[in-house]
Amino acid sequence: MTSSKHSRSHAEIESIPARHLRVQSLLFQEVSRLFRGELTDPLLEGVSVTSIELTPDGRNARLGFTLPPELAHLGPAPVEEALKRASGFIRSQLAMGLDLKRVPHLRFVYVGVSQESAWDEESEEGGEA
Repeated sequence: MTSSKHSRSHAEIESIPARHLRVQSLLFQEVSRLFRGELTDPLLEGVSVTSIELTPDGRNARLGFTLPPELAHLGPAPVEEALKRASGFIRSQLAMGLDLKRVPHLRFVYVGVSQESAWDEESEEGGEA
């Protein structure tokens, strides 16, 4: 099974203008940075952006996100609401941080539960080396 980042064929990727791919990459980096340190809603703590897909016209971006294992029991609905509330702030930060003609409308799509935190906790608990 391929991940959403790699689901496009080589020909499809070559047909996407370099500027579009660059903007998409910049958006991903900046949104990831915001998630790591700028968002204050406790429901968004540990939530990670895993993918971004910018529409060809640049007006919309679909962002895949994962929940940390400790929030898995809540399900995605409360986090999706928190993301809707935070989207204006995120867009304003993107507008200030990136030189874009327009900042895309953001739509967040639940991808699943992150496994990284669980692995980190296991390794911190002192497994055998």
